[in-house]
Amino acid sequence: MMQICELVLYGLNGKARHLEFRLGEVNIITGKSKSGKSAVGDIIDYCLGGSSCNIADGVIRENISWYGLLLQFESERVFVARQNPTSGQQSTGVCYFTVGEKLESPEKCDFISNTNVSGLEEILTKRLGISENINIPLDGQSRNTLSANVRHALYYCFQNQDEIAAKNFLFHRQSEDFITQAIKDTLPYFLGIVNEESLALENERSILKRNLAIEKRRLEEIRMLQGGGLQRAISLISEAKYGGLIANDIEVDYDSYDSLYKVLEGVNEWTPIDSQTVGMDRLSHLQSELGITQHELEELNQDISNAKNFTGETREYGNEVEHQKIRLSSIGLFEKLDFRQDHCPLCSGQLEEPLPNIEMIKIAIKNLDDNIQNVTREKPKLRKYIDSLEIEREKLKEDIQRIKIEIDGIYTQNQDAMALKDLNSRRAKVVGRISLWLESVEYHNDSAEREKAVEKIKERIEEINKILDKDSLEDRKQSVLSRISVDMSEWAKELKLEHSDNPYRLDMNKVTVVVDKADRPVPLKQLGSGSNWVGIHLITYFALQKYFIALDRPVPNFIFMDQPSQVYFPSELDQKNTDWNMVNSLYDFIYERTSELGGKLQVIIVDHADQKNKSFQNSIIEDWWNENNLVPEDWYKK
Repeated sequence: MMQICELVLYGLNGKARHLEFRLGEVNIITGKSKSGKSAVGDIIDYCLGGSSCNIADGVIRENISWYGLLLQFESERVFVARQNPTSGQQSTGVCYFTVGEKLESPEKCDFISNTNVSGLEEILTKRLGISENINIPLDGQSRNTLSANVRHALYYCFQNQDEIAAKNFLFHRQSEDFITQAIKDTLPYFLGIVNEESLALENERSILKRNLAIEKRRLEEIRMLQGGGLQRAISLISEAKYGGLIANDIEVDYDSYDSLYKVLEGVNEWTPIDSQTVGMDRLSHLQSELGITQHELEELNQDISNAKNFTGETREYGNEVEHQKIRLSSIGLFEKLDFRQDHCPLCSGQLEEPLPNIEMIKIAIKNLDDNIQNVTREKPKLRKYIDSLEIEREKLKEDIQRIKIEIDGIYTQNQDAMALKDLNSRRAKVVGRISLWLESVEYHNDSAEREKAVEKIKERIEEINKILDKDSLEDRKQSVLSRISVDMSEWAKELKLEHSDNPYRLDMNKVTVVVDKADRPVPLKQLGSGSNWVGIHLITYFALQKYFIALDRPVPNFIFMDQPSQVYFPSELDQKNTDWNMVNSLYDFIYERTSELGGKLQVIIVDHADQKNKSFQNSIIEDWWNENNLVPEDWYKK
């Protein structure tokens, strides 16, 4: 239970204005326009944790320092107060509260802030009896989870002036962004469709789903570290067989992780065959020796060529000299060496230049003869020298051929070694991948435990799903809506609403009221006239409050209404053309519904209607038609 005992305004002048309400009854404040009637609802909403102060600028905002609200709960009272925002601001976090069994509202606002708006909301939520709850959006929906609190409960307690006769929306603040979805998410809790046990299970399921995602991600990480698990092991075995590391006739159980592990573990013991390149030192030596021998051969060929050239030149010289000697001998030159130097030895003619003396000619002839003899003697030696060089050349050629053959042999031998080395390299790569896989599996061997954890979480989620079966949830929902529909349909007839011979029901999916005609459903926005719209809002709110009270649901037990009779007044002061019968029927309906609930529902109405019948007059707690207003005039008039 939560109802309002008193609303208090604390003026900047130090005075306090108390507006008392009767618990469990209809409370009417009637009065003229601009007297502050609509501000009453805004003040109540602000003191109950409203995020912004919707009180209009003017007399109230300019003369009030704090707003206070005294609340009655089942066994205690709570006084809450909020500071009036300074000019230009829409809210303030300065809040105050106090609790007591027989608490009265303070006369002075010497409050020291002891909480903020969130703290105030939490205090009221707990005292209202709203248990821990959470709404989990359906899979695929991106909105965040939502917990019902006192602010959500107030959707079913207020009908402001622009709401009570609206055709496009049904509940308080429903015209604001995201509020319709918030109503969809939280109304099942307030109606008891989703009970506390179900909410706990929903919460557990939500946590389990998060844990499942985490466990799956960890398991996937382990499998990735394990090299892809079973499929990776099968792929490695295929590579090993292709590389000759596993015989083709070896049987492998490809469905057994342990079998694959043992086979690969055996392959990991492979060691490469010695494939080092042989004779590299010998090859280097032979290549060096080949170079030296070839160089020696080149020099020897040059020597032979030079010797042969020299022999040829000597032979030509000897032949020429011998030829000249014979010619000279044929004329007896060597025999007639006695002649006069100034006369020609042949013709005895006079010479201009004298001939060499006989001794000089003899010496020259002797030298010539000696040279001819020397050349003749050297011929056999040159031939022998050339022959020795050619023998040495043949030996060098044989050495070169032998070295080349040995080098070719080494190259042939190393080609086989290179082929073996390449095979070892390819096998080593496969073994390296297998070794990495085995190490990963060995290091992260908790995949089996992770898989068991995943299965366990899945089993628990499935168990919760069976408990929270959507069909059973939908059945409970339809049952609740049917009970509410009975009252709404009956009261629609009482108020003579349009199509009242058909069932009226609350559509939670579209958050509106629907009339189920025989041929088609008709939603609220397609029902004509303001009196129908007001009537539908009334029957919906009273039907919900009746249900909340009957099941002791944690919703404040009051309804605030701002000018429910407005649709019947052509103008505020024109009462001649007012359909008073309709106004009387409207208020009679409110009196009867409130009385039926035996003091468990409080109704607060601000209206410009001023009926003269006894029930209306007895319900008036404030009359602001004359000099009175919400804020006393002497607070702002001098």
